[in-house]
Amino acid sequence: MKIGFDVSDLASNRADGTTRYTMELAKRLPKLGRQHEWLYFCPSLSKEIEQEITASNVKILRSPWPKYWTQCRLPWELYRYRPDRLFMPIQQLPIWRPKRMQTIAVIHDLAVHKFPRQFTYKDWLLLHIFSAQVSQQATKIIAVSKATAADIARYYGRTKNVVVVGHGLDKDKFRLPRDTHEAEDGRDVVRQRFDNSQPYILYVGQIQPRKNLVRLINAFDLIAAENKTCQLILAGSHGWMRKSIDDAINESPVKERIQQLGRVDDHTLRALYWGAAVFVLPSLYEGFGMPILEAMSCGCPVVTSDNSSLPEVAGDAAILVKATEVSNIKQGILEAMERREALRQKGLERIKDISWESTAAQTLAIIED
Repeated sequence: MKIGFDVSDLASNRADGTTRYTMELAKRLPKLGRQHEWLYFCPSLSKEIEQEITASNVKILRSPWPKYWTQCRLPWELYRYRPDRLFMPIQQLPIWRPKRMQTIAVIHDLAVHKFPRQFTYKDWLLLHIFSAQVSQQATKIIAVSKATAADIARYYGRTKNVVVVGHGLDKDKFRLPRDTHEAEDGRDVVRQRFDNSQPYILYVGQIQPRKNLVRLINAFDLIAAENKTCQLILAGSHGWMRKSIDDAINESPVKERIQQLGRVDDHTLRALYWGAAVFVLPSLYEGFGMPILEAMSCGCPVVTSDNSSLPEVAGDAAILVKATEVSNIKQGILEAMERREALRQKGLERIKDISWESTAAQTLAIIED
């Protein structure tokens, strides 16, 4: 079988869950489906990424185009190469495509319906159009969580051929230290990055309103009033509408103990998880919440919200809090600090059967069916 795979997300400079999802499946699907020919469509690709996803049964087909590549350029390539299946890890389909070709598209979340004001008008419009298009036209849909599948049914009325396959976890990257020397190296990485050896609360993700960071900062202010050494570390790229977050930091009475690291590489991220007193993902909504699994795999206790997909991902291995209540977020963090070792063990147990290999195998079965 000839299988097309839109890997255009790998040409972007973003570092988010969708990009990681695309990368991890691009590395694994051809190894599992060796009998198939894989056509990787993209506008461009760095040599480093190409080396990671190259396999004997993969053809990387670059086709440069200035804007709207998926809608304007990808259709030409589909008619030229005529794949039997098209796998779209992003939330859209090319409007023009061969009629006999089956399409398998992934919906990661439908935040555009729940928080429309947290998008630019252009992004809001395009996400509405493409999410509806996928829901109505894709041969099969992969939802990354049961919560996302429920949202697809709620907003688009589709339940047929919607299959839940969660994100995976790279346990070679996100794991416990192998020995005391590696643990000490991790501490050195953290000290070099923000020049501090004090305990810290860690957040990982984009800096944007839906992540509920203003309330996290408010909760930290309450904790910091009692704990004179604790820090708050925010690691992630800057997103849209971050002024309210910057204002909350600047107005904090302990703003010198709040640090924004920006985007960090996986090596640094792993070290941050190792050293954190607790990891907090207090989002108002998530389609999945991949950092929860990363933190657990690194032995870091987790606090997350009791909404959307987050309880589903965390299971019983995290402290769940009400995202809209600052006092509850504070209490959850303090409880996680007190129950650190028990939560650490629960987290390690939780991630035992989660892997990108499993995600890829389930995805391949859907593509082949």
